[in-house]
This record gives sequence, structure tokens and C-alpha cells, in this order.
Amino acid sequence: MNNSSPDRWFNGWTLCLACLAVYAPIFWMLPLSRGESMYALIPQEMLISGSWLTPTLNGVPYLDKPPLLYWLNLLSYKIFGVSDWSARLPTLGLTVLEVWLTYLIGRRLLGTRAAWLGGFVLLSSVGFCAFHLNLLTDHLITVSLAASLYSMMRWQEDYAFTWMALFSLALVAGFLSKSFIGVAFPVLICLLYALWLRQPRLLSLIFSPKGAALAILLIIPWGVWVEKAHPGFLMHQFINEQFLRFLGQRQPPDIIPFSIWAFWVFLIIWLMPWTVLLPEGLIKFWRETRRDKREAWLLLIWAGVILGFFTLAASRIEYYHLPALPPLALVVGWRLDRYLAAPGDRWPYWALLPIAVVAMLILSLMPHMEALCASNRREFIGLASLVLPLVKPASFIMPTLALAGILFGRRRPGIVTASFIALALALTFLTFLSLYALSPQLSDKIPGQYIRDHASSQDVIVMEHIEEFEFGASLVFYSGRRLLMVQRNGLPQFPYPVAPQDNYIISPVQLNELWHGPARVFLLIDDASAGEPYLEGARVALRTPSKRLLVNRP
Repeated sequence: MNNSSPDRWFNGWTLCLACLAVYAPIFWMLPLSRGESMYALIPQEMLISGSWLTPTLNGVPYLDKPPLLYWLNLLSYKIFGVSDWSARLPTLGLTVLEVWLTYLIGRRLLGTRAAWLGGFVLLSSVGFCAFHLNLLTDHLITVSLAASLYSMMRWQEDYAFTWMALFSLALVAGFLSKSFIGVAFPVLICLLYALWLRQPRLLSLIFSPKGAALAILLIIPWGVWVEKAHPGFLMHQFINEQFLRFLGQRQPPDIIPFSIWAFWVFLIIWLMPWTVLLPEGLIKFWRETRRDKREAWLLLIWAGVILGFFTLAASRIEYYHLPALPPLALVVGWRLDRYLAAPGDRWPYWALLPIAVVAMLILSLMPHMEALCASNRREFIGLASLVLPLVKPASFIMPTLALAGILFGRRRPGIVTASFIALALALTFLTFLSLYALSPQLSDKIPGQYIRDHASSQDVIVMEHIEEFEFGASLVFYSGRRLLMVQRNGLPQFPYPVAPQDNYIISPVQLNELWHGPARVFLLIDDASAGEPYLEGARVALRTPSKRLLVNRP
């Protein structure tokens, strides 16, 4: 088998079906976590209000992010009704689309089999699985970026207006997903690619008057309308959420960034088990493509721009690697393709050994993983103890799979590759099981449903010890009730003015007054947080593994 006569199974359809086979059975099984629920709650409130242009969160205008993901989820609600699984349905579509676009780009740069293997590496990596089971605007950024680069490649082959229009539409989608960086990433990558190939004609695509006119026609009306309805929106969106966030001076300072070393450690984790093939694969790829196949360096430029930008940025979050995963996965796919074509190649065979060693040490590594995650978000405290029952059998299964590949794969690239695939699928399943085990801690579905069933319309719902006001969305979504949040040490805090009647952030003094007042109050508090002295001995209406729902009166 070779790239000039590819096997009929190595095509985009089989890859998309493989992606659906992995993700479709599990995407609807996880409750919405605190970190993702705002992308489900905002379109629900837009559906109720009938306004598609002003996002609201817990009843207050939410101006931090552009609306494309809200619109997609809103369409899903209108077709399938409001639920957590219908909120995730567009993300499932984006997951398949991202894998397919990765394959299309790889097929043009590397060949059919290498592209297929790269797409499979992507869909079966730990980080791709963990985050594509969550609602994030970063999925849209990655898809729009891949779509723009694919359109650029097609335009190189055929200077047709169709590809110019698709390039511009991809930039519009990126802008409506995450504002300036949704445009800056593809434009910067294309500029560097044009310089590398010494093809100034590519600049006519990037700075096309027709493309710019199309983008302006689609973007400007939305920006003007929102600015008119909410004066100061543009300043907040472009200065506070883009420029100041990059410098680490965004207000309020409610984001705890990871250090540079932690950011790169997460990249190693997210690409597992394929990470062991990446360093040597990058060196080999650089050496073999820099002269004879210069176009393939698009992958290195693509990954370098994303990782370089966020390494320099003062705000680094664990999922900011996502737009860099497709090109890195394609490099690994290229390396596997070369290995399958050259049985004398030994590195992938020996790369199974460090995987076996790390898998044997996974139990001892879990406390360090918890400490790393908890340094960013308090809700990850206790992660190790919840995941430990799953990790114990994995610490035997994964070394066995790796050692089996070493035992039976000598001079048999197919068996070694099959061992990697088995490891990847086992890790993907472990990732899902871990998220499921953590869901009572990461999500407020259980207390939300309790409140929906037991609270009256006159009862007051309060959330205690929360750093970001967005993290209350899970409780609001599942309870169907607007809530109040207690501010401590200046957080949570709105980054823009909020009308007094809409402000749902209260002080500890106001909580004390509510608790001892005539109304019944339900108070959700994390076990990791210390409560006020007057809450000691309070009636516990509901207890989950990490939270208590207190009530001041029967």
C-alpha cells in the first residue's frame, strides 16, 4: 500500500464515520459543567426573549464574546428543544467538521494515507476528546481557521472567486467566534506562508477588495447594532477582551493563567498517546520537506503561530492549544505513514516503551495533575480521589497494550501502529469515564434539579464562593431560576456597567440579611470553601461529593 495507490478505506468518509463512532455515543451523557454552561444558557435566554442580537447571562447582557456559537445552539434549540444534549449537538458537528477539514488539508500536503492517519491521531488524542465533549468557542476558531487555510490552498490551485469568498466567510466565522484573533490567526499564517513560498500573489487573496467587502458587509451591521444598543461594547470587546487580556491586564482579573511550563506540559498531555512520536516526527518532517515539499511547512507555520502567540500571552488557559492540534496531528500522521512504508524504521517501535513506563507511573502522577489543575480552578480539588478507581485498571491495561506492541511488533509496523491505536482508544474511553466521574463536582445539575423540584417562585437562590460570574450558568440552566452570587475579595465582578435592577452580585452583609430574613434561601457552597460562622449547623437540603445545598428554613 502506498500514497500513489491508496487503500479505498483511507478516505474522508471513513474518517468522519470513525469520529462519529467515537463521539456520538458519549457526547450526550455528560451534564453541562460550570465552565461550559454559559454557551447553553445564553441561547436559551435568547430563545425566551426573542432577541438574537443581545446575549444575556442570568438576565444581564453578556458582551464578552461574539455570538456565533450562541446562534448555532439557538438553532439547535428551535429544532430539538432546550436540553443539555441539544446544546452539545452543534459541537458534535464541529468535531466531525474539524476532523474532515484536517484530512482535506493533509491530503493535499501529505497524501491520502498520511492525512487519514493524521485525522485519526487528532480525534483519538486526549485533549481533543476532553474538550470536544464540552461547549467552547475555541472549536469554532479551529474550524474557521482550518476552513480559511483549506480555501487558501484551493485558491492557489484555481484563482476562482468561490475560494476567495469561502476564505472571507471563514474569516467572518472566526471573527464572530472570538473577535480579532479569529481573523488574526489565519491572516498571519497566510502571510508567513506566502513569505516562505515567495508567492506574493497570495497577498491578493488576503487583501482582496471583494473579500474585504463581503466580510465588512457581514460583520459591521452586527457591531454597529450592538454598540448602539450597548454603548461601550466595542471598547470592551476589542480593548479589554483582546488587547488587555493578552497583556494579562483584563478587568476584572478573574482568570488565573497557567505558567509557560504548565502550558507546554498540557500540550504533552493533550496529544497523548501520540506525543512520543511528535518530537522526532517534527525533526524528520523539517528535514524532508524544507526543500522538496515546501508547501507542507504550512503545518509548522500553523502550529508555530498558535503556540507562539499563547506562549507570549500573559493569559494562558488549558484549552488554548486546541487550534494547534490539527497541524501537529498531521505531522504525527505523516510520521506513521513513513513508518508503515519503511519496515526498517525503528523509532515508533521503541516509542512504545516510554508510554509503558508513563502508564505504570500514572497512579503516582495523579496528585501532581490535581495540583496543576486546582491551581487554576478550585473545583478540581479532589480530582485524584474521584478518578483513582478508573486509573488503577488503566495502569495495568495501557502498559499491557504498549508492551504487546513491543513484543509482537518487531519489524511489523502494522502491529506497532495497531498498538498505538488501541492505546489511543483506551485513553479516549478513560478520558470520558474520568469526565463522567468528575461531573458531579464540575456540574451543578444535581443541585439545580433539586431546586427546580423543591423551590417555590418566592424562594431566593444564592451561590457562594465563585470567582467568575459565568460559572453560575450551570445552576441557572438546570434550576430554571435566576440566582444571586456573593462577592468576596472583589470577585465575581462585572467588567462593564450593569443596571442596579439587573445586578445579581451581593455582598456578604446582604447574604447575612437574606439568610436571617423572612424568605427561604437556598445557598449552594463548595466543600472546599469555608462558610460563614452562622452557617455552621445549617440544614443541608442536598449533599453531593463536593457541594452542599443549604437552606435557612424548612
